[in-house]
Amino acid sequence: MASPEHEFVSKFLTLATLNQPVLPADYKKPLQQVNSLGVALPALKYKYHSKKTNRHNNDKGLKLVLKNIKPPKFTLEHVFSCNDTVRQVKELLISEGKAQQSSQLKLLLKGKVLHDSGILSELLENEATITVMISKLEAVQPQEEPTTTRKILQVPWKAIENTLAQEWDDPQQAALALERLQRGWNLTK
Repeated sequence: MASPEHEFVSKFLTLATLNQPVLPADYKKPLQQVNSLGVALPALKYKYHSKKTNRHNNDKGLKLVLKNIKPPKFTLEHVFSCNDTVRQVKELLISEGKAQQSSQLKLLLKGKVLHDSGILSELLENEATITVMISKLEAVQPQEEPTTTRKILQVPWKAIENTLAQEWDDPQQAALALERLQRGWNLTK
């Protein structure tokens, strides 16, 4: 039994190939003659404010006040282009010496974190105060390099043998224990 998808594709291909194509494969229509783009789309279900989105087209720029509320406190004002990104704001803070890396910086607007790829014109304000949070620079721990030449330890086998001989009255048990210790030591090399 065929699946519904298979049945649909089969019927579609059958209907599509009943008649020869009317237009050649290399047919192009001049753009001036195009008066519709096919099926009309339904109206948007949310309110679209064209005035808000077109407000920044004059490219006066956005005045941002960057404030750090934790020590060392600072306030920095700068006018950015509407097309600048949040990453460019972070780069300004780095160039001003407020941080060393962009990973240290977190920018907040009305309590919401701004992502690096966000465009400033999305803020929908001519002026905005952005809270800057600076974390401590994470210390990069150097990875331990594998030592190719290990320092060879000289094990005092004679002293161990003497100690074992003093502890056990039977010299065969002392020799057997020393042999096991030496085998275990050699396995760890």
